[in-house]
Amino acid sequence: MRLWRQLELEWKVLLLAAGLFVAFAWPVQRFVITRLSETLFQSIDPDLETTLRAELADAEGGQRGALKEHIERYRQTRVLMPIVVKEQQRLLIALSIGLFMLFLLLALWVLKRLTRPLKDLARAVDRIGKGETAQVARVSEGALGIVEQAVVNLQEELVALREQARMQGMETAWKDIARVMAHEIKNPLTPIRLTLDRMEERSGSGRGVSNEDLTKFLTRINAQVDMLERLVDQFRSFSREPEVRLAAVDCAALLRTVADGMGRSLTTTIEGAATIQSDPYLLQQIFLNLLKNSLDAGADRVSAVIGTGVGAVTIALQDNGPGIPPAHLGRIWLPYVTFMKNGSGLGLAVVKQLVETLRGAVSLVSPPGQGVRITLTFPTDLTGEN
Repeated sequence: MRLWRQLELEWKVLLLAAGLFVAFAWPVQRFVITRLSETLFQSIDPDLETTLRAELADAEGGQRGALKEHIERYRQTRVLMPIVVKEQQRLLIALSIGLFMLFLLLALWVLKRLTRPLKDLARAVDRIGKGETAQVARVSEGALGIVEQAVVNLQEELVALREQARMQGMETAWKDIARVMAHEIKNPLTPIRLTLDRMEERSGSGRGVSNEDLTKFLTRINAQVDMLERLVDQFRSFSREPEVRLAAVDCAALLRTVADGMGRSLTTTIEGAATIQSDPYLLQQIFLNLLKNSLDAGADRVSAVIGTGVGAVTIALQDNGPGIPPAHLGRIWLPYVTFMKNGSGLGLAVVKQLVETLRGAVSLVSPPGQGVRITLTFPTDLTGEN
């Protein structure tokens, strides 16, 4: 039953037609052979030999020889009739098989032609569903032609909707970037403005500003300017493509070095080992951003598992932090979008950019109550990817 469901439409029709053909041909064949046998045997008088022998007893001379010849022919005819029936039966079977094969080939050709537009439509719909462009030939008439036109209209509508969704997503992303950037820039500008106001107030009142206060005010302004410079540097590092310098990298050793730099605030355990041809500096930046993210989110433990596959290495990092709400998972990779109180919104965005620069892939899952699990996949030899 399962095999029947998996068969394509034309094969189901062919099997049904073949079954009907056999079910019809076998009784017809039996009927024809039976009628042939009955006709042949009815064409000969069964009492003919008895009659001829009775006449033979009274016959003389040449008449007696003729009667003997008739009797012999009668016997030969009776012997040959079953042989003729069997020959006709074999001929009928061969004819039936030939007609059956011709019927199957003709039916297969017809069904192929009839179902080809449906298969083309199915492949087109499958490609459209995957976001690819499909060429739909509008060559059919009737209901099938209506379906082909509907698929064409569907593709056009989907292309328009996808473009609209893409533009809306870009607009939303840039709005988020602008909002976070404005917030981040406003934070250091506020204390700068307050410090300048105090300096102006003292200067305007005639009291002047002492060297000690001036030093304090300038230190405060310099600190905020440094913060602005760091923000600009982060933006620049995100917006430009980093240069890749290949070297043999021990993933476990590099990750352990980065983890040791986090001090006692974050305990990191590492299982497995692998050596790849990649950029150690960029990998260090990736590990540092991920561990800092876990620490800033409230985690105090991270477990790392390094595995090797065919031409690739996977590094899975699991922390024990509060995790990420499902509603936020769709926006975590956007730059300057952060859900942490003091986050810059560039950590995961930079990680994604650096991973892609190294021809790798990154994925993140956060089951409720199980922290965050990030999986990195890198080619073992980056020279083969360039």
